[in-house]
Amino acid sequence: MKAYKIILQVMVALTLITSCENFLEEEYKGGMATETYYPTPDGMENLVAACYATSKIWFAKEEGYDFSEPGTDIYDYGQQHPQQYQYTYTSDFNATNSRLVILWIEFYKGINACNDAIDVLSDPERTPFDETKTRTRLSEVRFLRALYNWLIVETWGGVELRTEPITGVVKTATRSSVEDFYKLILEDLDYAVANLGDDVNTAAEDYGRVNKLAALAFRARMRLTWASYTNNNALYTGAAEDAAAVIASGKFSLYDNYADVWDINNRDNNQENIWAINYSRSTYALLGVPTSEYTKYQRPSDKPWDEREGGHHGHLMFGMQYDVFPGMTRDIENGRPFRRYSPTKYLIDAFHEDVDERFYGSFKTTWYSNAALLAKYSWPVVGYDYHADTLDPLYGKPFFEIGDTAIHLTKATYPDNILVRSADLAANYYFNLEKGYWVLDYPRMFNADGTINDFGAYNRNVFFELHKFYDNTRPAATDAGSQNGIRDAMVMRISEMYLIAAEALWKTGQAASAYNDYLMPLADKRSYNGNGAAMLASYGINSGSDLTMDYFLDERAREFCGEQLRWFDLKRLGTDAMVARIKQYAGNALARENFDAHFTVRPIPQVQLDAVTNKDEFTQNPGY
Repeated sequence: MKAYKIILQVMVALTLITSCENFLEEEYKGGMATETYYPTPDGMENLVAACYATSKIWFAKEEGYDFSEPGTDIYDYGQQHPQQYQYTYTSDFNATNSRLVILWIEFYKGINACNDAIDVLSDPERTPFDETKTRTRLSEVRFLRALYNWLIVETWGGVELRTEPITGVVKTATRSSVEDFYKLILEDLDYAVANLGDDVNTAAEDYGRVNKLAALAFRARMRLTWASYTNNNALYTGAAEDAAAVIASGKFSLYDNYADVWDINNRDNNQENIWAINYSRSTYALLGVPTSEYTKYQRPSDKPWDEREGGHHGHLMFGMQYDVFPGMTRDIENGRPFRRYSPTKYLIDAFHEDVDERFYGSFKTTWYSNAALLAKYSWPVVGYDYHADTLDPLYGKPFFEIGDTAIHLTKATYPDNILVRSADLAANYYFNLEKGYWVLDYPRMFNADGTINDFGAYNRNVFFELHKFYDNTRPAATDAGSQNGIRDAMVMRISEMYLIAAEALWKTGQAASAYNDYLMPLADKRSYNGNGAAMLASYGINSGSDLTMDYFLDERAREFCGEQLRWFDLKRLGTDAMVARIKQYAGNALARENFDAHFTVRPIPQVQLDAVTNKDEFTQNPGY
């Protein structure tokens, strides 16, 4: 299984990539390796592995989720997020943010590794491989450089664009434009598409490596992104062509049931997966950064950066705190809920769950009693306020039995006269006397303005749980072995190609083709009973003439929520539209009040600004 993971083990021991205290001030350790080790087959394979490893700081990791999903229109902070100020957009979100330090340093390490590899592989006298393998490995690392540059430019804007290996001490930094970043990104991807053969890196032992279809898919995403910024019709056309080519390859197909995309049993041979980051619970999943590397940058309230090193962590981040309810206790089956991120009302409203299978394919709404000792109690329950003048205590069950419905969340509204409030928990938990289980419904989950209800001591810990990344293969419910998930992080899925092609065609005046050729086939698979037309009609789309950008944003929220795309979808709307959308849909009132144009890029870490000597030239992003 996943033979490529073996390569990544080697880089844990490498010290050839910069290890940074002050990133630009640190002397680069790779010069000798560039001359003597990298131009050997083993040396180059280890360097290429190091280029891949950087992806593990972002995909399916808390640091990556932090700056891609919450703080947008679809997710806000959850009760247990240690740095909630990141999503209220107050002055506390500044250049000392420890998670931005981690991302900044690790991304530039990845860029440096890629540049070293490109330098050697581009020289016919130094590459250790034959011409075919040289083009393959060069295509891989140029793809990865494009990936990291995209994450850098969309996070911090026009900062330093590095294209050459570091050969000595670097104490200055130079800004490049966003346009320059995208020019290099697209050049790198053009090379990868042109030089990866159709059958290269497609064997089972190459799982996780970049191949031609992955390069085409990512170029489709980048062409659509830069076209959105520039309104360039040629780029829109190219995006549609790339996406169509990936679909037409026949290598991927849409599941009939959306839930099957996320079935843990489909993790290795997922038919919708175009390219994924390999994970497991073994040491091969580790990024390999020393435990103390980032401790000095953290605030007292920050979580240790390496606490969840290794494995897929999506199963931890989006879970709700089911184990505080009578009738429930924490177990492997129901997960370890860190409740980092809470969905907004906009996201929940985006689904028409009666026709669209993605709501129940994405979210968990019901929990069944698993706690015999906690479950059995008699009426009246001590500590609960029954409002006896309006409620009949004969409703409901005298106790839970194992397997009974214990908790149910709903988009419906329950009448007040059948609900009992939990007085001892002082929280937004209610017991439905008629149904005999704990409930939370719309009026008690969200405020009238759509922000998340913060009432009580247990606010933001009960919500519709994003269940996509569920992992019941973990060896324990808590402590050792409970955190690192075994599933891979799918970076690109075939459904994205349908939506890229549709949006790009719509933008170039081909709305009928967008609707018929791409939106309808996707809707047929995502709707109950294959009735895509009915599902699209429920969202107000009866033909291509009904398409709007709001529809595409809604559809991408339904399809990709939690998949680390939302920040980038909003960024390419343009500053004014992004600001307006967050002000309308953010999950907390402070974000709606505070979010403005300067928050559309993140603060450059202070340690970087302190390290450079040309401080008057390389300055902080405006507003921080």
